[in-house]
Amino acid sequence: MATITDFQVPIEQFALADTFARIPDLYVEIERFAAQESASAIPFVWVTSDDFEAFEAALSDDPSVDSYTALAEFDDERFYRMNWVDEVELVVHLLLEEEGAITQARSNGDTWSLQVMFPDHDSLSRTYEFCEENGLALTVDSIYRLDNEDKTQFGLTESQYRTLAEAKDMGYYDVPREATMSELADSLDVSHQALSERLRRAHGNLVDRALSASNAKQEERGERQSVRKPD
Repeated sequence: MATITDFQVPIEQFALADTFARIPDLYVEIERFAAQESASAIPFVWVTSDDFEAFEAALSDDPSVDSYTALAEFDDERFYRMNWVDEVELVVHLLLEEEGAITQARSNGDTWSLQVMFPDHDSLSRTYEFCEENGLALTVDSIYRLDNEDKTQFGLTESQYRTLAEAKDMGYYDVPREATMSELADSLDVSHQALSERLRRAHGNLVDRALSASNAKQEERGERQSVRKPD
């Protein structure tokens, strides 16, 4: 049964530690990873900063980053595609060896907070052993198991979750896509129309959760800024 785990990793044992050390008031949230067969993972990252020139200068010197490309900019946020060096082993282990899905990954410089969906509890156990063997300090905050209740903690029904999981496995979300809507429908033994409606509802639920998380992030950042303001 699939298992969801929230855990933390020290900033210096994951990625961007040098960048966080140099840039104050930095917030990083990874939207998704693209796993590569060459045992590497490419993160797509939202960054909130007051000084992107300084941020990119720090990023260029960060030993955990091989290269980066700015893809979009909105007010005080930018969207980046980054190539992390092979030493960021935990992500590679999660994505390629345990077939996990990193559903959340964010940091404001203290630790990296990750939420990972494992295909089963054994995968979680192996990941914990991997961290111990490689000297990684993984702190588990919570563990959930998906069951047959109507809703999961992602706001998805069980059928929506299974559909998204199958779509991910078949490469429906890859760029370019490795599976068509018709192929996905055949695999799930549902009609094209039923699949389209299920995906729309699932995506809508995930967007609702993402917007709620984004609002919480903005509120947290506003609170940090208010604390720094002089009387």
